[in-house]
Amino acid sequence: MYSFDPAINYGPNDAGVSALSIALVSIGALLALSLLAAAYGQLENLFNNKKGQDED
Repeated sequence: MYSFDPAINYGPNDAGVSALSIALVSIGALLALSLLAAAYGQLENLFNNKKGQDED
């Protein structure tokens, strides 16, 4: 009788993960991080401008 061993019969791409999906997730993560960095920079500039106005 043939026994089914998933460790032998399945490869790393059998879970539905393709190179395209990996690339899209990677690009999405980079874009999300860059958007967060841009938002942080804008908030920092806003607070620094208000701090400068208070000192005048």
